[in-house]
Formats: sequence, C-alpha cells, structure tokens
Amino acid sequence: MEVPWQEIYEELKMKLLLENWRSYLTEQQGKRLSVFDFDDTIAQTGNFADAYLAGTPEEEMTGPDSEKFIKRLNTEETELAKKTGTVGATGVVLDFRDFDKEVRSPVGENLNITSIIRDRLRDGSTQVMIMTARGPKSEELIQAYLNTLEYPIKTDNIIIKGVAGGNKGQWITSYLQANPAITAVEFYDDQDKNIRNVFDASNQLPNITFSIYKVVHGEIKALR
Repeated sequence: MEVPWQEIYEELKMKLLLENWRSYLTEQQGKRLSVFDFDDTIAQTGNFADAYLAGTPEEEMTGPDSEKFIKRLNTEETELAKKTGTVGATGVVLDFRDFDKEVRSPVGENLNITSIIRDRLRDGSTQVMIMTARGPKSEELIQAYLNTLEYPIKTDNIIIKGVAGGNKGQWITSYLQANPAITAVEFYDDQDKNIRNVFDASNQLPNITFSIYKVVHGEIKALR
C-alpha cells in the first residue's frame, strides 16, 4: 500500500501554520484595549435615580409606591443631578442607591455594541474592558447581566470597572501606564463628558492610537 506522503506533508504543514498563528496571537495579547460604557451603550437601562420630597427618610424611599416619590430620573437628569444635587426644583431629595444596586428593567441589549464585544473577545490581541460610571458594587450586577443574555457573553476575560463617576480618561491612562504593550485604544460611550475626558487623555498619549465612538440611541458614531 502506497503511503500518501504528500497528503501527510500538507496536513503537517497546515498544523504548523496554525500553531505559528496561535503563537503570534498570544504574543500580541493586549496590544489593543477596547473600552465600553455600560448604561445606554451596552444596554438601554434608562433610569438610575429617584427624586422624593425633601425630608423623606431613607426607609420611605421605596420607589413609585412611596407617597413622597416625585419621579424617576433618566440618564441626562441623573448626570445633571449628580453635579448639582437637584433636578431643577427646590424641596427635593435624591436617592442614588439603586444606581449601584441594580440594573433596572426593562433592559434592552444594544446588539450593535454587544456584537463588537463578542468579536473583540475572539481576537487574541484585544483586552476588553467595561468601564461604568456606577460604583464598584455594580460590577457583579453587570457581569450577571452579560451572563444572562439570550446569547451570553462570557466575562472570564473581561475587565469590569466601576469608577463611581470618576474621570474615565484618567482611569484609561493609568491602565495604559501599567500595560505598556498596548498600542491602540477604542472607546465607546454615550456621555459627552466621558468622551471629552478620553479625548483629553488621547492628546497626552501621542504614541497610542485612539478610536473614539459616541453611542446615541444604540447607533454608533465615529468621532476619531
């Protein structure tokens, strides 16, 4: 029986090429950092904070069922309220506790973004990071949300960071300083403040290639 040496040779050559390619991807691990906001970027979460009549004790801040409940704030109102401490009226107290404690329902997955995340996770040269303005307590909630999607996103290789309203540009800069192998960053967010901060960071890091995107109602707009 004739041995099919040519077929064996071709098979071995293909295996060697695949092994070399895997080695190359491993060497390139972390060359790109892909950063995604959560609220109204990965998911349409809508509301974060509740407004009550001034003087409402914490135990009576139970949401719309409370007699002293005024309204549930949307994303823009929450951002303004966190800066000013009000919602444009006197005699109001704000409750931000749920911002860190829950991912409100209904929550709509932004397929434009989650498809990019899934693609980046398949790329051995990319580190995926979810950076939220929520506090650290939200990190497990976001992880649980991703794991319960119709097509779950495994979070084993995702960094989830709650910066509690901090400057996302500064956080990214610190991460890059600790990970000098990264040469490119892509950033997706719906808030102008966060986008400005990342633009500022990019101007201070000329050796890093930044791609910055604004997410508006689920659509992605390239800014850089």
